Amino acid sequence: MFRDLLVHVDGSEAGRRRLQFAIDLALRTDARLTGLHVMPPPDVPPLYKPSQLNEAVANMSLKLASDARAAKKAFNEEVARRLAHTRWFETDGDIVKGISDSARYADLVILGQYEWQGPQIAHPLPIAHSVVSRCGRPVLVVPADVGPSSFARAAIAWDGSREAVRAVHDALPLLALSQSVEIVTIIPPSGGETADHAKQLSLHLANHGIKIEAGAIQIRSEDEPIALRQQTEKAHYDLLVMGAYSHPMWLEFIFGGTTESVLRSSKIPVLVSH
Repeated sequence: MFRDLLVHVDGSEAGRRRLQFAIDLALRTDARLTGLHVMPPPDVPPLYKPSQLNEAVANMSLKLASDARAAKKAFNEEVARRLAHTRWFETDGDIVKGISDSARYADLVILGQYEWQGPQIAHPLPIAHSVVSRCGRPVLVVPADVGPSSFARAAIAWDGSREAVRAVHDALPLLALSQSVEIVTIIPPSGGETADHAKQLSLHLANHGIKIEAGAIQIRSEDEPIALRQQTEKAHYDLLVMGAYSHPMWLEFIFGGTTESVLRSSKIPVLVSH
């Protein structure tokens, strides 16, 4: 059961849509919603001459302050219309650390798919990737164009790993909202069948009152990220649940991996746990 939701809000239109999505979920789960904005220090790309640096930092500081004001305004406007049980926090510093610190007191963290901190040369991954590996809480990563979701159809990317087990159990309150949940396993061409493990998971979830589709979907593929993305789009799921970073994050960033690829490309909300 979710009692506390945390959403990171920025001043963009994507930030407002993410906030509206979080409000919808808070209403459906009868949870308190905490809005958070973390204003990072001005991080200027190394493209300026020394004589231009102070001006660039000043301009960046003004832009960051404007974004913070817009985020607070969006939160106040949206919750005033629809939700009473809310809190608002602002802090300065590293965005990932600020969100991770606040996440200690939340049941679910809601982040945008393409929220960045500073220039990509210094921060090559979106914020969500780093928060997932640090915060110790489930993270729901939503696309920039996210709209209201009923979570009617959900998929579980299942491989039996510790991360997948944690993600499934963290996602139980969302899976309980679904009318249909499918278990999807991606099997290497040389791998063995995993039907028995999926069946055990189905029985366990059914005991929680979750409506599980009969028979897991097993896909043989050498490219797990592509196979999972294609299945997600073909089946028109509203939610994907998966474990995150069963391999070290730096390995996935350098060589590619399922978590990094899916979080970057998914067109639907993805709940991930590490």
